Amino acid sequence: MSLLENFVNSYKANFLKAVPTFDATLLGALKKVQYVLLEEKQYPSIQLKKALDRLQMRSEEPMKVAITGQFSSGKSTFLNALLAKSILPTGITPVTSKVNYIRYGEAFKIRVRYKDGRDEYHDISNISHFTDQRGSVEDIAYLVLYAPLNILKDVVFVDTPGLNSQAASDTQTTEKVLKEVDGIIWLTLIDNAGKMSELQVLEEYLGKYQNKSLCVLNQKDKFTPEQVEETTNYVKSAFQKFFSDVIPISARQALESRSHDKKVMMQECLDTFISDLHVKLKEGSERLDFKAIENDFKAYQQTVETIVQSDLSANMKLLEDSNIDKVLEFIRSEIQPKSTQSKEFAITKEIQEITAKLIAQHELFLSIYDELLEEIVRFEAEAKGLFTELKSKFSHDLKSAFMRIEQIIDTIADAIFNQITTEKLVRYEVQKGGLLKKSVNYLPFEYQAPKINSDLIYKSLFYEENLIGKMFKQYVRTLGDIQNEVNEKNAQVYRSFEAGVVAWQAPYEVIRKSEEIHSDIEFANMRRFASKAYETILKAFSDEIANSYAKISSEFNHLSSAVSFNYQNATEVCVAFLENKIEKSRKLYEENPTKFSLYQPKLDEIKERLRTAFHLYELENMMNTKHTFLSKDYERLVSQFTRLKEEKVAFLEEKKAHHQEIISSIMALQKEVL
Repeated sequence: MSLLENFVNSYKANFLKAVPTFDATLLGALKKVQYVLLEEKQYPSIQLKKALDRLQMRSEEPMKVAITGQFSSGKSTFLNALLAKSILPTGITPVTSKVNYIRYGEAFKIRVRYKDGRDEYHDISNISHFTDQRGSVEDIAYLVLYAPLNILKDVVFVDTPGLNSQAASDTQTTEKVLKEVDGIIWLTLIDNAGKMSELQVLEEYLGKYQNKSLCVLNQKDKFTPEQVEETTNYVKSAFQKFFSDVIPISARQALESRSHDKKVMMQECLDTFISDLHVKLKEGSERLDFKAIENDFKAYQQTVETIVQSDLSANMKLLEDSNIDKVLEFIRSEIQPKSTQSKEFAITKEIQEITAKLIAQHELFLSIYDELLEEIVRFEAEAKGLFTELKSKFSHDLKSAFMRIEQIIDTIADAIFNQITTEKLVRYEVQKGGLLKKSVNYLPFEYQAPKINSDLIYKSLFYEENLIGKMFKQYVRTLGDIQNEVNEKNAQVYRSFEAGVVAWQAPYEVIRKSEEIHSDIEFANMRRFASKAYETILKAFSDEIANSYAKISSEFNHLSSAVSFNYQNATEVCVAFLENKIEKSRKLYEENPTKFSLYQPKLDEIKERLRTAFHLYELENMMNTKHTFLSKDYERLVSQFTRLKEEKVAFLEEKKAHHQEIISSIMALQKEVL
């Protein structure tokens, strides 16, 4: 086998899961439901698995037929007759105080289920200890009797406490059972049938079960055939809304005849032989008496042969007279077909309820993610609008702050210009004299030259009144106010998002499932996701606001320090420049007054020189254009928030995809099996 073939086979074995096929039966549909709903990706709960297991057990178990009636109507005797074996205790007083489920089993035994969930197994001979209401049985929930009887392979009989018994709890228990079973046999004594007290009980408890109920009139052997027929016809007419049919029987005759049935007698004989053999084997474990065992076996064979050869026609006549076979025929022909239909209907309905609950669970998760998505989209749109408004507002504020610098420069320029005076100076020109103009004379000429009184400038601007210092302090405070407001407004934008996410988060970080079958893992994942909302959603936006804060603070610090820390030096540089220029022009003028003129500073030139000294053009780019640093930062925030929104939307859509996929698979399952 080639390396490629090995790889392909290994890939198939590890990653390609073969999808099994399911037949069109109810059990096949249930297995399909289990296959889909218990997949690992569904994170199924233990309760869901148990619910589906219960449905499968229900689909496989036989029909259930309840035996009920008023107390002391002979239910236990009737059941013993149906089973052809005296299993249940009987008595004059009502002894069945617990529900008894009689099921097929490989051996006779009792399972006692206590109210605290414990199970105990006992020999069937001890049954009266657990059913007789005259004993202490308060802690028992119900009993299950297992018997190796063929009839129990097709039906589970439910022996109930009587309706209208002395204990209200007995009546409530029986009423609950009637809702769950597939068929109901109402047992009444033939001489009690049709009485007003019975009618009241039927009206109250059996009015809605007519389609699955049979009325059995017991003790027909005590009356003449005419009396039995008359009573039967009366009950059929009077109680037709409660029962599908009415059958008179004799439980005593049925039990007596069945106890002499050849099969029953041979089975009892075999049970006795095996029981005795078991005792001998146990007691003689070291030395077995094989001769005695051989004799017992011969006796068993002889007894069986006697049973086979015996004439039990009288018992067959007794069985026929008892009418018990008509009851069994009603169970087979009436209850069983309806049981199958009702079972399929009930199981299908429960599958529908289970799948609907699971879809609702995932729709809940989708709605939770959609809430967060809506909040993110809302915030991004709101932030974009707010940042646009703030960009416009603070651009105006920065422009006003910039104009404040220009006003300060104008003030300084006026102060300098006002301190430019003139002083009287003397220049000397060479004058040649004499006949041959060989003599040189220097003639003085007075002229007025510009002069800057720098001491007075500095004194008025910086020292005595410190006018400019005060103006720049106010400028710095204005910048600080703008900076604080920018950062606060930006923080408010974020805090509105944070408040929305926290409001979303609060109920979902403590969310619990509302249905038992819902997934514990899915709800735990949702709680974990909600608790980490800051890390997964908010932090990225918070970081952008923090980055903005750092950048804006740096730019504002630059604006403050650019002029407030060197305004005096910038003024002095400007004054020195003007003085130097005046001095140079004076020297040139004195050397050649016809060629050079004296430099007289103008106000506009002083302002321009101050703008250069204050780096005003650089500040103008930062504060008085359409692309100030604040404008650029807001544009960056809008761009980053849009990018983050798209990232978070994609992240949440990926989360939603998991639940959408599961909903689709469950809906496909519904179409296939419902």
